[in-house]
Amino acid sequence: MSGLVLELQQDALNRSVPVSDLLRKAVVVSRKLGALEIGEWLNHELSGYPPDEDQIPSYREIKGQIKVFNPYHGWQPMHFGDAEMGERLARRRIGQAIGELVSIAENDRNGSLMVPYSESVKNALMGAMEFPLEPTLMVSRSQVDGILEGVRNQVLNWALELEEKGIVGDGMSFSTDEKIKATNTTYQITNNIGSMQNSMFQQDSSGASQVQAGNFSVEAVQDFIRAAQKAIPYLELPEAKREEFKAELATLSAQVASPAPKLSIVKECLRSSRAILEGAAGGTMASGLVSMLSALL
Repeated sequence: MSGLVLELQQDALNRSVPVSDLLRKAVVVSRKLGALEIGEWLNHELSGYPPDEDQIPSYREIKGQIKVFNPYHGWQPMHFGDAEMGERLARRRIGQAIGELVSIAENDRNGSLMVPYSESVKNALMGAMEFPLEPTLMVSRSQVDGILEGVRNQVLNWALELEEKGIVGDGMSFSTDEKIKATNTTYQITNNIGSMQNSMFQQDSSGASQVQAGNFSVEAVQDFIRAAQKAIPYLELPEAKREEFKAELATLSAQVASPAPKLSIVKECLRSSRAILEGAAGGTMASGLVSMLSALL
């Protein structure tokens, strides 16, 4: 009888084995080995992720087209004056439990999947419209297949890593030595996941890296700074508020450039920036910045 780890590898390579069943077998392996970190990730995949996109892995990102429903003309594309902002809002990470995603993938494969925005993002976008229409992100259902493949690949890589460390099991059991090896090993799932979000992870590609400060992705804050600096000339702000906004951006820039960013300062600057922008005019540009801040906060 082969060990559980080898069985897990075989199941990961066999596409006739449902991803949900693959994850449940991986849960058995993680529990028997006492591998708590991978167990937390498996639990998120089976039960769903928290709404905070920072805690959702990168392989769960989907890209679609933002549309609004016109009662007279049906679904119509939503156009942005800032193409970069539109591109950013067209990407989402979805945290539904794997069972829900399997159901989506198996039904009406030629149709489109509607992914609603959070209330804060939706209200910001509708507030910038002359005639408020509720926006939603429309994506191809085939993209869900990519998420399922991402999960399958993560399980396979973990099972291969276990074998490389001499952990294969004997039937449904593991030796004491194998359990010790497992508890002394840190397993890395590509990108930030769950309570591991405050760690610094090396990505799979050579030379690539990801840095985070607390719950904030430094890269995401830098994206906001760049977009905000570009938008300043188009925001209808009183001069005093404009200078205050510039000062907040300068403070944010200094913090993200620091080798040890102070989370409390970053958070306060982001909140202050949102308060300033919520009182500004500037159409989609201002609303887009507010939605970026809502995602960060």
